[in-house]
Amino acid sequence: MKRTISVILMILLASSMVFAGGAKEDETVKIAFFVSDLSNVFHQAQFAAAKEYAMEKYGAEVYAFDGKSDGTVMLENLDQVVPQGMDMVTIHTWDVEAARPGIQDALDAGVLVATFFTPQANPAVPVVRSDEPGTSFAMGVEAATQWKKANPNIPIVMVQVGWPNHTEVKSGRHDPFVAGVLSVDPSATNLGCLEANKGGDTTKQVILDLVTQRPEVNIIYSEASNLTVGTMAALRQAGRGTMDNGVPTTEIVASVDFDPVEIKDIYDPNSSLKLSMGLPPIQTGQGRIDNLFAIRNGGIDQIAASGVSEEDFKETFTISYWTMKEADAIEWLEVQGF
Repeated sequence: MKRTISVILMILLASSMVFAGGAKEDETVKIAFFVSDLSNVFHQAQFAAAKEYAMEKYGAEVYAFDGKSDGTVMLENLDQVVPQGMDMVTIHTWDVEAARPGIQDALDAGVLVATFFTPQANPAVPVVRSDEPGTSFAMGVEAATQWKKANPNIPIVMVQVGWPNHTEVKSGRHDPFVAGVLSVDPSATNLGCLEANKGGDTTKQVILDLVTQRPEVNIIYSEASNLTVGTMAALRQAGRGTMDNGVPTTEIVASVDFDPVEIKDIYDPNSSLKLSMGLPPIQTGQGRIDNLFAIRNGGIDQIAASGVSEEDFKETFTISYWTMKEADAIEWLEVQGF
């Protein structure tokens, strides 16, 4: 009898030393942290924040998996989660259907899985998202208001540049931005979203072609800061991208992923980049780590019984030349660790 009890106790003790996610109590938890493009300053900053926070709070090590703005690379990264011995993964991919087998393989191997930006169904794992629609709408309203104020007799012609077929970009960025513009001027023309998701060089060519074929365009939503570098380069090459002491002349450009590069243009009264969505990398990176440990600790179900991913939204901010003082924008960047 005593021998039986001793064996049971030994089994229980051994079991208690293994955390969900595969790591033993005396081993460092390894976390795969996916970003869509590590050349983007926001993604660099959220990874750095996540890495520092995970070690300080949980004693966990975080590894960046760079998607390089390429859906195929993102899926290849997913296939490396199990072979590289990761215990947890927070995934950022562009193709929900294509990611499903890799996510299931990770779950079957005992890896804790969450996603970032894009909800995943079947299996419905938890997701951390940025609360983008409200900020996109607000920037659309501001862009239209300022254009009409400066150029009441020139019709608004707008375009979005980024990911026309990405569900979350569509619902969080270009659709609410367009709605914001139309709330000010229902007669505004929308040219739609042009695909330019391979970085600044691709975006530059897309914008050069756009202003050649449709020179009347005057509101541009460039949907990521690394794309906006190409947007502004193209506009300047075409003799545009200007304002007259903060008064719109050629166009108004709005962006996403406000960073130390964009602040120079936004607060230059002679540049047409005047708005950007501030995504806070510290809260985002830390939130993605906390999300994983909430799964491990039972605070969040690994797979939602409802079939709908449990969503955790992080705040976003409107950075505007017209409504935010430059000193406040600088402070925002400093607080966020840029």
